[in-house]
Amino acid sequence: MRQLLVTIICKVALYSQPAGNGPFGGLTADASSRKPVGACKGLRSLTSLELSVIGATVIPASATAPEHCRVSVMAQPELNIEVNLPSAWNGRLFMFGNGGWAGEAFDTTGRAASRAKGLRAGFVMAATDTGHSAALEAGASFALNRQKLLDFGFRSLHVTAEMAKMLARTYYGAGPAKSYYEGCSQGGRQGLTLAQRFPDDFDGIVVGAPALYQTGTHLARAYWMQGLNANPFPASKLGLLAAKVYEQCDAKDGLKDGLIDDPRRCDFKPARDLPHCVAGSDQADCFTANQIAALERIYGDVMSNGKRFFPGWPVGAEVAGPNGQSGWIGQAVHAANGSGAWTSYGFNFQRYMVPWVKNASGEMDEARVFSQFDIDKDPPRLEELRQILDATDPDLSAFRKHGGKLLMYFGWADPQLNARMGVEYYEQVVDKMGPSTDEFFRLFMVPGMFHCGGGVGTSQFDMTTPVLRWVEGGTAPVRIEASRVTAGKVVRTRPLCAYPQTARYKGAGSIDEAANFTCVKPME
Repeated sequence: MRQLLVTIICKVALYSQPAGNGPFGGLTADASSRKPVGACKGLRSLTSLELSVIGATVIPASATAPEHCRVSVMAQPELNIEVNLPSAWNGRLFMFGNGGWAGEAFDTTGRAASRAKGLRAGFVMAATDTGHSAALEAGASFALNRQKLLDFGFRSLHVTAEMAKMLARTYYGAGPAKSYYEGCSQGGRQGLTLAQRFPDDFDGIVVGAPALYQTGTHLARAYWMQGLNANPFPASKLGLLAAKVYEQCDAKDGLKDGLIDDPRRCDFKPARDLPHCVAGSDQADCFTANQIAALERIYGDVMSNGKRFFPGWPVGAEVAGPNGQSGWIGQAVHAANGSGAWTSYGFNFQRYMVPWVKNASGEMDEARVFSQFDIDKDPPRLEELRQILDATDPDLSAFRKHGGKLLMYFGWADPQLNARMGVEYYEQVVDKMGPSTDEFFRLFMVPGMFHCGGGVGTSQFDMTTPVLRWVEGGTAPVRIEASRVTAGKVVRTRPLCAYPQTARYKGAGSIDEAANFTCVKPME
């Protein structure tokens, strides 16, 4: 067996916080909390053939965090793990996921704040960089090392959970009574990976906007970018596009409120529903044939060999968010500085993770990344990579048998990851496991929310407290209140309803107050 080198440093950090008001509700460590049975520095003695402990240090209490023992672990080849053990422990483990291509440093401001919040509630906090440093290996370049690709795909998650539990057992004399995980985007994929591959690692899992069909997402983006590269869509027309989309789709739920409750209920067709420019002209108040062709490609399902390969993009993200910019800016449509997530992620994926971008000399073939990508020929060649990266297995029977509870949320107006991907996965699980799926797995869709937060919807909410109550009290969430905050002020509240239910206005009272809405089935 390959030797595992583990280094334990005691640093405290957490991954970027998912959407919402933040986890842990009103939980705080109390006098009955478990105390350490040994010294923090004693964890250094865990050195073995598999573990190499560099240091363990008690961090004094501060204005933001209670006293805790900082521990950081490095597993071979370069898998960094950080575990934070409070001096007053509530008996629970909490792990945060990653974003993007992972590899984040542990000491960022956002992670420190999230870590402190968890420590104040008495949790042992755990995190990993998934086996590489983004500062040293930009984008997906780490994937050129196969072990790092495997660590990123799934291994790092299980190793981190096991390490955190071992440290808790050593430090407190007992392991966690309950273990929880939360992550959004890449972190959402990681959460589903844990439920599918390592069903006994966590009791409660919260996943937001999961990049669960990772290979399909990147290949679909390549297909869409082929269309956008051939027919660029100008940022200057996003306002007009958004106006036409919302004019047709906003009131489909019976209420004109600046939100598209479920984009699937609006049959928006660019070629039919947008004003066409006169041939040979391109004015600000119309769309050229090429622009409409690019939009038709994005909104339509991606087909491969005559079969549906990936769902078309839902309408909704065209609208301007809190920063005054369309959700498409920096995603499908490049920002003013030329950056675009669809391009950058798709380029990194094809450059470093797939076999067809190299020429006969084994060198990177830049031309092949987008221009020569073939939606019919290329996807079938990725079966092994799908097994490493995708979290699409609908069989969650082992996780259910463990007693695990899973909450998933997705913004309907997410411009970076396709919300239909999440809905369709949930429906596949229901098809596989039956109508009692909601006894352990529930989905909450968020109208108007962008990627992991933001947008024009009520994107501030707490999913962690509901999963804690579900795991430990048996109370399954049916309705979760969410807020929209502008300039520090709550301007709207709405209920998020367990899918397939949606929020329906009662017909009286302010449309900005959640109390005036009820959760109903879509056809009611």
